[in-house]
Amino acid sequence: MKILKEKYPLRSLKGQKTAGRYINEILYENLKILAKKIVDDMTFLGVCFSSTLEVGTGKSVLMTQIGEAWTDLIYQLHGIKLPFDKNNLVWRPKDLMQRAFEVPKYSFILVDEWEDAHYWSELGMTLRQFFRKCRQLNLFIMIIIPNFFQLPMPYAVGRSIFAIDVRFGEGFERGFFKFYDFEKKKDLYLKGRREHNYHIIHSSFDGEFNDGYGIDRDEYLKAKKEDLERYEEGEKPDVTMSEPEIRNKYIIKFRENCPEIPIRLICKGFGISEARYYEIKDKQKNSISLPLKCAAVI
Repeated sequence: MKILKEKYPLRSLKGQKTAGRYINEILYENLKILAKKIVDDMTFLGVCFSSTLEVGTGKSVLMTQIGEAWTDLIYQLHGIKLPFDKNNLVWRPKDLMQRAFEVPKYSFILVDEWEDAHYWSELGMTLRQFFRKCRQLNLFIMIIIPNFFQLPMPYAVGRSIFAIDVRFGEGFERGFFKFYDFEKKKDLYLKGRREHNYHIIHSSFDGEFNDGYGIDRDEYLKAKKEDLERYEEGEKPDVTMSEPEIRNKYIIKFRENCPEIPIRLICKGFGISEARYYEIKDKQKNSISLPLKCAAVI
């Protein structure tokens, strides 16, 4: 089926025969179900991987297309116009927490593929922090990982709502995926993990996708390059501000941006006492402006 016909008129995409971008219809209907429910105080986690453990299969392409479709669905279903650009992407798991507070409610965030020696421990720690502190920001998070069976069990089995296996076709042809709904995904992990057997469970359905990022390709590649350079050079910590001081500034600005949320709930979400909140407030009267969005944190 075709979506986003106004955004992609005829001849605006390579090989296009009619207006719009192609998306698998069953995949789109699954996204629509989630988009309808997210406003009922829901947060969703999806997982993308390649069962052949190969790179270059098109995972980022399909995931950004999903992000683009999701953003359009939120507008169609709820009349909420959300941005979808490089600010909806992160490459390091630890960047997810900050980005979750920067994007609007109901947004899509993609944690794109990245590997180093600390990848899995950082991913597990970040997901624990996210679901403890940010669950009620009501976001749709997609993570791209190298190997589904290395994802910690609580997120592979319980937290994630579905999984997508993006793989090559014959002759390394891109554009193919397998979709696993909640039950299929759970069975795949529990039954296949011991021997890393991706063939032990049949997918819910198979599909195809076309080439083309869901955001501007040059913008995507530039953002990815800047992230790589930032981490290769090594981030220099701000010696003038400790992690607790940074957190304290976020707490105060969160309250300023969300005055309708009771202080006791904000304190509960950030794990501090109300007395500690007022102590921080007294010290942060001249706090810097941070782009936090309003959401409950209980």
